[in-house]
Amino acid sequence: MKKPVRFAALFGALALGLPAAAHADGFRSYKLCGGDTFATCAAVTINVVGSDVTVRLWNLSGNSAATYGTNTYAGTIFNGIGFYNTNGVSAVIGTLSTSGTKLGGGPNTWRLANNATVAFGVDFRTQTTGSQNLNGGVASGCASNSQLPANHNLWVNPCSGVSSNAADWVTFQFKITGNWDPNTSDIVIRGLNGPGPNATECWSGNVPGTNTPSNCTTVTPEPVSMTLLATGLAGIGGMGAFRRRKQKQNVA
Repeated sequence: MKKPVRFAALFGALALGLPAAAHADGFRSYKLCGGDTFATCAAVTINVVGSDVTVRLWNLSGNSAATYGTNTYAGTIFNGIGFYNTNGVSAVIGTLSTSGTKLGGGPNTWRLANNATVAFGVDFRTQTTGSQNLNGGVASGCASNSQLPANHNLWVNPCSGVSSNAADWVTFQFKITGNWDPNTSDIVIRGLNGPGPNATECWSGNVPGTNTPSNCTTVTPEPVSMTLLATGLAGIGGMGAFRRRKQKQNVA
């Protein structure tokens, strides 16, 4: 009877170690590629637990591997994220914090706003102060120095899933009122053309009021796929080690 108990304990430990991707509040992980002026690409995860929201953003612009060959402009800087079709959910103003790797110093310039505008009216948004403000925007690590504006404080993402520097996702954390399942809502991301004046907006669902259809394709983001693959390989390696140890014990 010892073996069944041992395997039951092992199964329980593995179950506790798995990430809680499914829960009552909501988790969503996806990638948006497209735009109304020029093409850009972003990986996004949204995790909602009660009134606490964590949004992670990865600027994949210029990363041909992650965008499956899509020609996206590496110098794109994200400066606004809007959420709509959220079922009346509102952001709690003053609760936003941002973390990640920053090029240059200076204060964080992202702000929360309800009933706001990014490309169009949304339920709530987080955006740098001013629609053309690049300070505090999220840049892709694929951009060359000439594609980025000089003397700006920018968050930065690495160019691929395997980072060659210390950069990682840019994380936004804030609180909400109401119950939000991000799987039933839509998102719009605003990107600026580096030093240039052009802007692009990429949205995942019909525009409220006008029913203009989505201009972005939505797929599973590469960084999450790589994480799942790594987790699977680690599990396979662990089972192999367990079997080899068992064989040695039987020989002895």
